[in-house]
Amino acid sequence: MSRTPRLAALSRTTWLVALLAFACPLLTRAASETSASAAREQAEEALKLASTPRGPAQLIRLHALSQDLEDLTPLVKTYGEIISRRDSDPGSRATAHFLLMDLERSRGRLQRAGELQDALGLIGDYYVVGGFDNEGKSGCDKDFGPETAALDLSARYPGAKGHEVTWRRLAVSPTEGYVDLGAAVRPNREAVAYALTWLEAPAESRVALGVGTSGAFRLWVNGEKVATSDNYNAPRPDQSRVSVRLRKGLNRVLLKVCQESGPLGFYLRRDPPGRIKVALPATLPALTKGPSAAPQVLPTVTSALKNAVAKAPTDAQLRGDYATVLDFFRAFDEREHTATVEADRAASAAPQDVRLQLLAAESHRDDLNLRRRFLETALRADPTSLQARVALADFELERGHPERVVERLKPMVELNPDSAAARLTLARAHEALGETARAHMMVEEALQRLPRIPRVVRAAASSARVLDRPQDAVARLRVALALRHDDRSSRALLASLLADLGQVEAAAREYAQMLILNPFDNAIRLKLAELRAANGQLDAATAHFAEARALSPDEPEVYEREGRALLSAGRREEALASFERSLALRPQNPSLKEVVRTLKGESASAGTQYLKDTKGLEKEADGYATEDAVYLVDSQYVRVQKSGLSGRLHQFAVKVLNARGVDAFRSYPITYSPDRQEVRILRARITKADGSVVDSYGESDRNINEPWTGMYYDARAKVLSFPALAAGDVLELQYRVDDTAQDNLLSDYWGDVESVQGVYPKVHYQFLVDMPKERPLYWNEKKLPGVTYAREDVEEGRVLYRWSAKHVAKVVPEPGMPGWAEVAANLHVSTYRTWDEVGHYWWGLVRDQLTPNDELRSTVDTVLKGVDRKDQKAVVRAIYNFVVTNTRYVALEFGIHGFKPYRVDRVLARRFGDCKDKASLIHAMLKVAGVDSRLVLLRMRDLGAIGEEPASLAAFNHAIVYVPQFDLYLDGTAEFHSARELPSADRVANVLVVEPGGKASFLTTPEARAEDNATRLSMDMVLRPDGGADVTGASTVGGQMAPEYRRAYRAVASRKSTFERAWAQSFPGLTVHDVKLNDTTHLDEDVQVDFRMSIPRFAEASPGLLRFLPFGTGRAYTQSYASLAERRFDLVMNSPWVNNFTFRYTLPRGYSVAELPPNLQEETPFGRVRLSYRQEGNQLICDGEVAITSARVKAEDYAAFRAFLGRVDQGFARKVSLRGSTSPTAER
Repeated sequence: MSRTPRLAALSRTTWLVALLAFACPLLTRAASETSASAAREQAEEALKLASTPRGPAQLIRLHALSQDLEDLTPLVKTYGEIISRRDSDPGSRATAHFLLMDLERSRGRLQRAGELQDALGLIGDYYVVGGFDNEGKSGCDKDFGPETAALDLSARYPGAKGHEVTWRRLAVSPTEGYVDLGAAVRPNREAVAYALTWLEAPAESRVALGVGTSGAFRLWVNGEKVATSDNYNAPRPDQSRVSVRLRKGLNRVLLKVCQESGPLGFYLRRDPPGRIKVALPATLPALTKGPSAAPQVLPTVTSALKNAVAKAPTDAQLRGDYATVLDFFRAFDEREHTATVEADRAASAAPQDVRLQLLAAESHRDDLNLRRRFLETALRADPTSLQARVALADFELERGHPERVVERLKPMVELNPDSAAARLTLARAHEALGETARAHMMVEEALQRLPRIPRVVRAAASSARVLDRPQDAVARLRVALALRHDDRSSRALLASLLADLGQVEAAAREYAQMLILNPFDNAIRLKLAELRAANGQLDAATAHFAEARALSPDEPEVYEREGRALLSAGRREEALASFERSLALRPQNPSLKEVVRTLKGESASAGTQYLKDTKGLEKEADGYATEDAVYLVDSQYVRVQKSGLSGRLHQFAVKVLNARGVDAFRSYPITYSPDRQEVRILRARITKADGSVVDSYGESDRNINEPWTGMYYDARAKVLSFPALAAGDVLELQYRVDDTAQDNLLSDYWGDVESVQGVYPKVHYQFLVDMPKERPLYWNEKKLPGVTYAREDVEEGRVLYRWSAKHVAKVVPEPGMPGWAEVAANLHVSTYRTWDEVGHYWWGLVRDQLTPNDELRSTVDTVLKGVDRKDQKAVVRAIYNFVVTNTRYVALEFGIHGFKPYRVDRVLARRFGDCKDKASLIHAMLKVAGVDSRLVLLRMRDLGAIGEEPASLAAFNHAIVYVPQFDLYLDGTAEFHSARELPSADRVANVLVVEPGGKASFLTTPEARAEDNATRLSMDMVLRPDGGADVTGASTVGGQMAPEYRRAYRAVASRKSTFERAWAQSFPGLTVHDVKLNDTTHLDEDVQVDFRMSIPRFAEASPGLLRFLPFGTGRAYTQSYASLAERRFDLVMNSPWVNNFTFRYTLPRGYSVAELPPNLQEETPFGRVRLSYRQEGNQLICDGEVAITSARVKAEDYAAFRAFLGRVDQGFARKVSLRGSTSPTAER
C-alpha cells in the first residue's frame, strides 16, 4: 500500500505531533514541566516573539506541550491571537495557522479545521499522472510528456517499470493540506508524478504560492517555470515560496514532484486565497499567450532565520531556533543534514544549555555515540533535569540496558510524581527486565494520578489489552480519543478490539472516522471493506473496494484483497477477474498465481513444461562409471518480468557413483533472501538402484554470515539433507525461488552468471530465460563454444532464450589455475547493453551517499595537518592511510546495501564499513581535499576475467578507488598495504571505472613489476669451527610481502618470538638475540628488519672441514610454484617479485675456501636467476638474485618454466666447502 510519510498529514498522531516529538524532545518528556502553568509561560514567550523571525521556533516548542495537556484551549487562544495580530511576523502567522488547524483536529472540531485549511489557501483538487522513472534522481529534468503546452487528459504516457499511465482526477481531497501521491500512483519509489490544477482570478493579480514536496520539484504557471528545487527532503508546508502574476480567468498550475524514497506527495497553497478560486475543468482550456508570470522568490520561515543567524553567528539560542525550524520544516537536502549540523553548533556553543543539548541529541537519530554524548552533556549541565534524565533513560532502553533506567529514574519519579514520561519510561524498563506485573501496576498508578493525560491513557489501554481486559481497553481508548480526536493509533486499536468483540457497526464507524481524518489511507479503507465483507455486507464492501480502486487503480494489493473477499462470498468469477488484474499489475506474486491456477483447474506452474524426464538419461550416464557423480540433467528456467523481478525453477538429477559422490550431495543449500524471496521444494526424491523411491529428506534454515571475515547478510540458506542417499542412487531435486518483493532492488535490471561446467560431468544442461519481448537480453555468445543457443516466441509479448548442451565435460581443478570464469564455460546474461548503462545506474545509486558533512571536512583538515596540500601524492597517501588504519572492515550486506554504500558521514562516524563504504569515504575525502578520483567496481582476479560483453552488475564483487592523475588504484580494505601496494587480488582484474555522472570504462588493472615487490636480505655470518654461526642481518621488504610483515610484527611484545618461529624451520635450535623494525604503522615505508641471532648448527662440521649452503638454506621454488608435473590450465601466481641476497661469511681462523659452486646466471621469459661467489681476504661473499617477472605462465610453457625453477633450486642446493689447516686431507 501507500508509504505514508511519518511526518506528513496522513496519520493521527498528525505530522505535527510526530515531528514535534523529534524537534523538541525536551518539551515532550515530563508532564511536571509541561503542565498548564508551563504552557502559559511558553505561550507568553510565543506572544513576545511573534513579531520576529524567532516566533515560529517558539510556536513549535509550545505546540510540543500539547500531548501532555488535558485542555488545549490556552494553545488555541495563543495561536488565534498571533493570527489576528497585525504586527505578527508572516512566518509566525502562517505557523500559528497550521498549528491551530492541527489542534482543532485534535479537539474533534473538524469543520473548524476545514475552515482553517481553506483560510490557509491549501489546494486539494487535482488531476494526477505518474509514476515515471526517477532512478538515480535523473527524472526531474526530463519531460515525460505532461510538460507540453497542449495537454490532453486522455493522453497515455510510458511510465516507469513498463506501466502505461494517464491523467485522472484525484479521487479524494486532503483534510490537512497534504496530497498523498504515494497512495495514488505506482510505482511510488524513485518516482516522478505530476499534479495539475487551475487557479481562477477575477482580474490580473499577484498571488504567493507556497510549495512543500517530498523531493525535488518543478512548478509551472501558464506553461512558465516559476519555481524549482533539487532538494530531496520530507514534505512540509511552505518549504519554498514564490510570488507570481495570474492572468484574469483560468491559470494552469502544473507541479512535478520527484521522489527517491519514503513519502511521495506535496503541499501547495495560494496566499491570499479569498478571491483566487481553485477550478478543475472537465475540458482543458487551451494555453494561450499572455503576460508573464514574473516569478519572485519570497522568504520562508527557514530563510528568515538563516539570515538572522548570519547576522548574529555567535548567538547560540538563535542558532538553536534555526535548528528547530529546520528540523520542523525540513527545507534542506537531507543529504546535507543541515538541521543536525546547526543543532550541533548551537549545543557546542552553549554546553550549559540543557535544551540545546537535548535538541542536538535528538537530531542524531542515526549516530548513537553522538546522541549519548549530548545527553550526558545535558545531564552534566543540570544533574537535576528531569528532561535530561528521561531522555537518557529512553536511550538506555533503546540500547537494551533497562537496569540502568531503573536506577536513574526511580528517584526522579519519587521527586516528580506527576511526570507522565518518567513514570511510563520506568514502567517500560521493568517490562524489559521481565517484571511484567510491576510494569502493569505502575501504568495503573500513573492512570490513577494522571487520568486525562493522553499518553498515560494510551499506555493504560495497551496494558488492559495485554492483560486480556478488552472492555477496559475499549473504555480507555474512548477516553484517549475524547482527549485527542485524531489519534490514529488509538482509533485503529479501538476498531480492531470492537471487531474482535463482534461489535461490527461500532468498528466500522471508527474506520470510517479514520477515513474522514485521512481520506488517502487506503489501508484503512481496505480493512473496512474486508470487515463489511466478512460480515455479509457485500454491497457495502464492494463500494469501499471501488473507492480504493479509484484512489489507487494501479495497486495490485487492492485487487487481490477484493478478490479474496469476493471468493469468500462465493463470487468466484468476479474474484478470478480481480486476481488476474492484480497479477497483471504485479506478475511476481507466486502464492496468488497458485490460487488462480487452482481456480482455473490448471496444474502446471510456469516452466514445468521444460522439465526433463530423467529416466531416459540414465543409460547415457553409463559412460561416466569412473566418476564420483554425474548430472543426468541440470536445468534452470527463469521467468523475468518487466520490473526485473523474476521466478526461477531449478531441476537437477545427479547419479552418485561412489562414497565421495554421496558425501558431496548428502546436503544441498538453497540461498535466498527471506524478506524478498520465497523458496518452494517441488520434488526431492532418491531413486534407488532397485527402482524403489525415497521421498523423505531433512530441511533446516541457517544464516550465511561470516563473522570471522566481518561479512553479514540478510540472505539465508535452506539446507536440504538426504540421509538415505547411497552409491548408485539418483537424487532428483526440483525447487522454485520466486521474488516476492513489490519492487526490484536494482531498478528494472536483471542479470546472472551461470556455470555451464562444474566439477562433475553433465549429460544434459539447459538454461532458459523467459523475457518480455521489449526487454532484450544480451549474453557472452563469443565465449560459449559447444553451447547451443535458440530464441523463440512463446506467448504474446514474451520471448524464450534457450542455451543447452549435451555431455558437458567436467573441470578438474588445479592449484594456481586461473579463476573459474577462465577455465570453465560460463553463461553471462544481462539486460544492460552498454557499460555506460551500468555506470549511470550505479552512479545514481551512490552519488547521494558521497555528500560530506562538517565532521568529514574537519577530519580531512586534521588528517592533512602538516601535509603540503600542493603535493597531491602526499595528500592521497595521507587520506588513504587514514581510512585503511582508522576504519574496520565490517560488511552489512542488507538489502540494497549489498550494492549501495552507506553515507560517508556514517561510515566515518562508525569507523567501519565494507569495500564500497571505504571506497566512498576515500573518494569523498579526496574530493574535499581537491583531488579528483573515481569510484571503481572490480571483479577480483581469483574469479577469472570476463569479456566486455555483456555489460552487467553481476560481474563485480569489490569496489575500490582510482586516481586518474597518478594512474593509481586504492583499495580501502587493504589494512596493511600502502597506497602503492595494491593487493594482488586487485591486479590484472576487470574493473569498471565510473565517472561522476555515470560514464563508465571497462578496463583491466595493471600487473605490478617485479621491482615493485622487491625484498633484500643481507646477513653477516661469523662461522665457528664447530659449524655454529653468529649472525647479524638486515632485511628490507617492499611490495606484496610488506603487508604480511606489518601484520605479523605489529605487536612489539611478540616480535622476537615471531621472528624466531619464522627462522626455526630453516635453522633448528637458533637463538634470536635482538629484532628491531621500523615503525610498521608507517605504511608508505618499506619494512626494515635488523636482527642478531646465533645458529648452533649452520654448517656440517667434521675435523678441519665445514660444508654449508651459501645462501643459508636451500630453496624449493619448484615445490612452491610448480608442484604438478604437467598442467592443463595456465599457472597464475600472486605477483611478479624479485629477491636479492647478500651473505657475507667471516671464515674461522685457519680456514680457507676449498670448493665453491659455479656461478649461475640465466634469464628466461618467466624470470631470472643470478648466483655469484667471491672471496675477499678471510671473507666469502655470496650474492644472489631470483626474480619471477611474469605472474602467469601459459600451460604450453609450463614445462619450460618448471625446468627453469629446477635449475634455480639446483643452484641454491650446491654447497661451499671450507678446509681448515688441520683437516685430514692436509695431514695426508
